Amino acid sequence: MSNTLLIAPAWLGLSGLWTLDAKGRRKATDAEDLGLSEDLADRLEAWMDAFDAIYEEEQEARSRFPSEAEQRVWEAEGHAITAAVAAELGAGWSVSADLAGWQEMTKP
Repeated sequence: MSNTLLIAPAWLGLSGLWTLDAKGRRKATDAEDLGLSEDLADRLEAWMDAFDAIYEEEQEARSRFPSEAEQRVWEAEGHAITAAVAAELGAGWSVSADLAGWQEMTKP
């Protein structure tokens, strides 16, 4: 397994955790596969649930947070989760986050 991890939200059913290979290709993974604590896994799941809640299946481009303030709170939690994941995985891992990439996929 790669020791490079990206935290990037994805709709419905994905954990938001991706290992990256040497060419930067993403492979979905989950908290259990990485050996993350149950508390952190639960926190990540709640964060992803908040993301899934804004998904508009019929018109994906309309998927947005109800307000800019709510999006900022969600992003702040994403950054905090990224730091917690990095701390749990340790120095042998490179952990980063892309919390805005989903907006590019939902542009009208």
